[in-house]
Amino acid sequence: MGWVVFVAGLLVSLLLIVSADGKKYLYHEEDGSSSSSGPVIELLAPSSHEDLIKPYFLYEPSSDHSPPPARVVEFYAPWCPHCQHYAPKYIKLAKAVTAKHPEIEFHAVSCTAHNRLCNDQNVNSYPTLKLFREGSYEALKFNVKDAKVKNVLFRLGFDVSEKSESQNNHEDQPDKKQIARVVPFRMHDVHDAWNDAALSFEFALKTGIFMTNGPLSKEESSTFRSWLELLTKSLPIQMGKTHDLVTMLLEHFEEASQSQSDLSRLIRPYTAPDKSQTWRTCTNGDNKMGYTCGLWQLFHIMTIGVVEYNRHNNPIIPTRQVSEILRNYVEHFFQCEVCRLNFLDMYDNCAFDGCHRLSDKPSSNEHDWRELPLWLWETHNDVNTRLLGERMNQNNEPKPSQWECQQARWPSLYICPNCWREDKSWEEDEVFNHLHSMYWSGNPKYIKIPSEENEPNKSHRSIWKVGGFLLCILSLVAWFVRLSKAHHHSGRHKKVDH
Repeated sequence: MGWVVFVAGLLVSLLLIVSADGKKYLYHEEDGSSSSSGPVIELLAPSSHEDLIKPYFLYEPSSDHSPPPARVVEFYAPWCPHCQHYAPKYIKLAKAVTAKHPEIEFHAVSCTAHNRLCNDQNVNSYPTLKLFREGSYEALKFNVKDAKVKNVLFRLGFDVSEKSESQNNHEDQPDKKQIARVVPFRMHDVHDAWNDAALSFEFALKTGIFMTNGPLSKEESSTFRSWLELLTKSLPIQMGKTHDLVTMLLEHFEEASQSQSDLSRLIRPYTAPDKSQTWRTCTNGDNKMGYTCGLWQLFHIMTIGVVEYNRHNNPIIPTRQVSEILRNYVEHFFQCEVCRLNFLDMYDNCAFDGCHRLSDKPSSNEHDWRELPLWLWETHNDVNTRLLGERMNQNNEPKPSQWECQQARWPSLYICPNCWREDKSWEEDEVFNHLHSMYWSGNPKYIKIPSEENEPNKSHRSIWKVGGFLLCILSLVAWFVRLSKAHHHSGRHKKVDH
């Protein structure tokens, strides 16, 4: 039996090596390695808990307890790009403030790990900062943009009259990090896009629909229902599991719109456990990036699906009706505040001529339907380019080069040469065909955008996975060789004469 246990142990080790769980924290390394979060204290979730966690820095204890110190609390989501960008600034702010007043505490609460707690705290955007004066449980909501040393100390009731401006501003100087300026797209095909879209849809149901306790408001409920009804018409039949989930939610909508606990109970039989969720595309090896990427995939699939639906069904779905549903969904259920506000600003101000390209009247012309996915594609490209510029500015790097901007905009010349004209403008019919193959009909081959220089090195994490896998195989072979030798020397292979 010993060899059975040994082999079973090796197989378990292999599974642990090749699995990749999504990160729940930004200020705590879940693999046990050292963290560089400095004085920021991450609230960790117990391995299993049903009741609402009530940490001392947010809730007054029922028994006598020493008054809590002055403190700053950040509520964030690890998938939120602006939370990721803000994390090093929050750490620098904490270091600068505690250098002057060590008694001040800085806390971080992941709303992915503590969804119920964030709901109870009425956190409806990420990142959110709350300040608490010493001994007080009354939160002072604080704008992230105003989070300078002097401002924080003043709001917490500390004397700032003698603080020099140079001291107050040094935390704003960005860290110079050696990071890739442009992240190449990972290999993926239409099945990867469907997988990631389904995961992000499920993740949104678990973390993004209810941001407060109690039922959805009338406007939120209407938006949620419209979104589900749109998905029933616009998702490919190959996403059958997601179709089943959407159909079930519409059948039990009144119950699903009452609370997060009701919604979670309904979707549990239809969704995979959180730890098994692995997004495949444009995460660059960092699974916490998967949600927003997968959400964009869902949006693109949906817009292509509307064109497909209109080809085969009546009544026609007006493109403006679809874009309004999408806009309202982002407004109510996407909690990365800067991302949300930027998207709403672009939409409400008719970016890319959306007010004229998208019509609230049904049209029998397919060219008019195609304007919907093309408008979303242009919007997404603009977001990619803006985020690239913001990241480089944050790291005090030169502005993006022409090649880098081309890599941030997709499809690149390498992926879809027919999508580009000689004057570097787009051939929109070819772009639509490319989008259709990416999100609906399937790709003829895998796609990869190469880096400008040599192929980038694989991540350390991947090296460890491969190395661990080979080590386990070698150990298994060595064990069998050893077992064979022992069997030979014992004489058990010989026939016994009676």
